Amino acid sequence: MSTETTPAEKGNPAKPDWALTRREKRAKERADAGLPPRQRRGWILWLVLALAVAGAVVWYQQGGAAQLAALRGAPEEAPAGAGEGAPEAQTEETVEQVMQLLPSELTEVQPARLRETVKATGALSPVRQLAIPAEVSARVTEVLVREGEAVEAGQLLVQLDVETLRNQLDQQRATAAATRAQLRLARTQLERTQSLVARGLAPESQLEAGRAEVDQIAASLAAQEKSVANAEENLKHAHVTAPFSGVISDRTVDPGAYVSTGSPLVSLVDLSSLEFEAAVPVRYTPLLAPGQRVELSVEGVTARDFSGTVDRISPVAIEGTRMLPVYVTLANPEGLLRGGMFAAGRIVLEQLEGALGIPADALREDSEGTFVLKREGDRVIRQPVTLARTWEAGALAEITQGLAPGDVIVAQPLDQLRPGSRILVVGEDQ
Repeated sequence: MSTETTPAEKGNPAKPDWALTRREKRAKERADAGLPPRQRRGWILWLVLALAVAGAVVWYQQGGAAQLAALRGAPEEAPAGAGEGAPEAQTEETVEQVMQLLPSELTEVQPARLRETVKATGALSPVRQLAIPAEVSARVTEVLVREGEAVEAGQLLVQLDVETLRNQLDQQRATAAATRAQLRLARTQLERTQSLVARGLAPESQLEAGRAEVDQIAASLAAQEKSVANAEENLKHAHVTAPFSGVISDRTVDPGAYVSTGSPLVSLVDLSSLEFEAAVPVRYTPLLAPGQRVELSVEGVTARDFSGTVDRISPVAIEGTRMLPVYVTLANPEGLLRGGMFAAGRIVLEQLEGALGIPADALREDSEGTFVLKREGDRVIRQPVTLARTWEAGALAEITQGLAPGDVIVAQPLDQLRPGSRILVVGEDQ
């Protein structure tokens, strides 16, 4: 055992107290107290390490390597010096790969309606709308409606002053009555002149003058009677009524205003039937025809879908857009729709009922032809099919041979899936 020595024992001159380390100070304190120097125990640590290394070597030689390989999952190595009669090492079995599919990646083939449609967008507008004008010049005495009010056909909307119109009618009637009296007198005088001329008591020229006077007064009376009829009509026009049932959309006058003939009074719209002005690419013109069904969704009315029919087709495309205006009539019995709403929908160009349609992405091609991957149990097999045509701008494929209702096929283009592959559908009970 080695003992700790002081600097004096090593032949070194004694250090002053301020230069001593902590260890040297403790050794000096022990020496001053008459205690022996503290023994070093570092050799114990080295002894423990040596014993541990020796134990590890012995454990490894006695089978530790095999236990370690078993823990790691590796095959145990054959012991050295094994005889020729030892069995051959077993080979690892090949595990077949199973591909998981989502339910959305499969589809069941069922008869359905296949359609070819074209997208159309545009705004709604009332089929019937009218800005009702004043038909006479008069002062407005009463306006009986406001914007948003529903009115019936024949209902009074605006009342114009009738006093002036009634005075004009009375004046025209009086003038006509005076002219009518003049005509009766002229006809009586004509009869007397005819009698005198027949007896040779008056010249023929008086007869001609009498006839001309009668014709002149008769023509004047006819004009005055027409004025009376116009005055009577103007008096009727002082009562402005609704020409059809609808809703007041605008009111431009108030009581007390003076309006002239043609001035707008109120605007009336009929919401029972709306018109959808759609813009369709001009290349679809040969396929468009009046009477085709149109399915619409209207912005702001999310809970309902609407349908209409093509009423007419514009002969000229919108300049600079290559879009063709198409006008669709849309019934609105519940009054949910309003003019100016934006709508989007599809015009049904043609359709086929009860056909087998599958997603076009499900089709595959190889050297033998067109096929799909059909599910049989936990595998997919190659199923040849016959394609008739595509629908919905190529999104759906019509199949005439190779599939039957109820067949389940892979609907997505999964390149890693091959005929004969095993599949596992996520969420299905195994």
